[in-house]
Amino acid sequence: MELRQMEVAQANRHMSLLTAFMPDSFLRPGGDHDCVLVLLLMPRLICKAELIRKQAQEKFELSENCSERPGLRGAAGEQLSFAAGLVYSLSLLQATLHRYEHALSQCSVDVYKKVGSLYPEMSAHERSLDFLIELLHKDQLDETVNVEPLTKAIKYYQHLYSIHLAEQPEDSTMQLADHIKFTQSALDCMGVEVGRLRAFLQGGQEASDIALLLRDLETSCSDIRQFCKKIRRRMPGTDAPGIPAALAFGPQVSDTLLDCRKHLTWVVAVLQEVAAAAAQLIAPLSENEGLPVAALEELAFKASEQIYGSPSSSPYECLRQSCNILISTMNKLATAMQEGEYDAERPPSKPPPVELRAAALRAEITDAEGLGLKLEDRETVIKELKKSLKIKGEELSEANVRLSLLEKKLDSAAKDADERIEKVQAKLEETQALLRKKEKDFEETMDTLQADIDQLEAEKTELKQRLNSQSKRTIEGLRGPLPSGGSPGQAPGSVPGPGLVKDSPLLLQQISAMRLHISQLQHENSILKGAQMKASLAALPPLHVAKLSLPSHEGSGSDLAPGALYRKTSQMLETLNQLSTHTHVVDITRTNPAAKSPSAQLLEQVAQLKSLSDAIEKLKDEVLKETVSQRPGATVPTDFATFPSTAFLRAKEEKQDDTVYMGKVTFSCAAGLGQRHRLVLTQEQLHQLHSRLIF
Repeated sequence: MELRQMEVAQANRHMSLLTAFMPDSFLRPGGDHDCVLVLLLMPRLICKAELIRKQAQEKFELSENCSERPGLRGAAGEQLSFAAGLVYSLSLLQATLHRYEHALSQCSVDVYKKVGSLYPEMSAHERSLDFLIELLHKDQLDETVNVEPLTKAIKYYQHLYSIHLAEQPEDSTMQLADHIKFTQSALDCMGVEVGRLRAFLQGGQEASDIALLLRDLETSCSDIRQFCKKIRRRMPGTDAPGIPAALAFGPQVSDTLLDCRKHLTWVVAVLQEVAAAAAQLIAPLSENEGLPVAALEELAFKASEQIYGSPSSSPYECLRQSCNILISTMNKLATAMQEGEYDAERPPSKPPPVELRAAALRAEITDAEGLGLKLEDRETVIKELKKSLKIKGEELSEANVRLSLLEKKLDSAAKDADERIEKVQAKLEETQALLRKKEKDFEETMDTLQADIDQLEAEKTELKQRLNSQSKRTIEGLRGPLPSGGSPGQAPGSVPGPGLVKDSPLLLQQISAMRLHISQLQHENSILKGAQMKASLAALPPLHVAKLSLPSHEGSGSDLAPGALYRKTSQMLETLNQLSTHTHVVDITRTNPAAKSPSAQLLEQVAQLKSLSDAIEKLKDEVLKETVSQRPGATVPTDFATFPSTAFLRAKEEKQDDTVYMGKVTFSCAAGLGQRHRLVLTQEQLHQLHSRLIF
């Protein structure tokens, strides 16, 4: 250790003696000395970040199976979450610093000097790493340490790179190696946070959406780890056969890696936010209690809205979509690496900008004689610049004069424009006043026209009433006898009454025209109907009329028919009275063994009622025929048709297909003698049947 300290002291002394020989321009702020310090800063920061990362992994025992450790709900989970997040941040910082290191070895001298001028700002963020190293040395690095300075340093270096070095080409081999390293650190962080959230979850909620999401995230982490292992097997760095010397891919693959890193950062940020908020909620609870699914879902929605910036989408969709993108990207990379799509030879090295700048500085120091010539050239350039400055001053004075003239013209034009605006405004007001006046006249005209329309409607209604009354009077006059005192030439209702209003000539003309048109339409309608009926009759097949001969004794029997009908009616009435007065109640007790069964008795009653109903219908038909035959002019004698009876019509209705099936009634009978009868009932008959079957 003492030898190392002596070597460090000698190196510092050597550097101080060398800088003593350098000119003041080399040591001024933002000069070449700061550029050299920037080149030394990058590997120093990378080394410190690697040291902290390894020490943190050893201290907190980070591995791929951290999520399966017991006690993730308490302090152990907090420590693992802190350690995984710290390693994740350090991996991201190392990837960013590697990009700086490669860009500063390939960029131009101007960009190199511009970045070197920012050394004071860049070196200030080294304190965050020094602070963590000091805590590691004192064994005080735990979850209570604030890592906000480290996060600020990462954001600063990323922002500075995007401004000054974004156009510089990147080393594909280093970029892919940093991506694999960063991805594995992020997967460790995801595994720890998923394990903590599963420990926070209330028991018995394994089938909930949040539990399924955590399970899917674990599966995605496992798949991505496998892809990382496949890619690492083909990474350059060894002389094994089949391993390429270097990698080379286009900007599209680089953009894909950046997009993959962005989605990975979002997923880790959401899980860290949810786990941190859930840890605060579960702190006051006992060991056996857990957080409900609703609470975790609310925290997940808030974190997703904050990180992804999309309030409409759910965290389930966002996280699963990001994991799918990660898996797809890593799968493509692994396939391309195995197929050797990115294999390439080592690119030819070109001199870094620091060497070019050093050569130029040495040339400036050795070329002392050329400095005088350069000074003379500078004086000549200064004189020419003074002359050009004088000419520019004269041109500026002329431009000021022209500007004043233009300002005057602008003022006059503005005044003219104001006057024109005032005139247009006055004309607009006049036009608006005229428009309001015309609108008022229009409204008055509309009111007048509306009044005329109302008056005409009233006259029209009155004329309709008069026309109706006139038509009624005409019809009554045609139906009734003529009055004895009236003359035959005068039509009824033709003399106007004292209360009639004077007819309008225009309305009378319209009424007469309408009557003429209606009569013409009726005449045409009658002609068309007659033609249609003729055509229909002509299309019918011819009738074959059979000549019927009446029996000779039909006329003599007609005198005896009324007496027979009277006797049949009296007998039917007496039968109905007997049936009404001697009602038979069905015996359901079966006290008499010789008596018939209740169903048989009920069937006999129904059959008796049915026979009486058929007899009544038949008697009605006979009475109707006799009544019609006795009334002159009430029958139409025909030789080709017979009027159907009521029974025939009912039987015909029973065979129609438009009836609705309502139910069936079954009566007991002897085996093999059963028959099915279809009955078409009216609504009243259905109600009567229903009431009889129930009561």
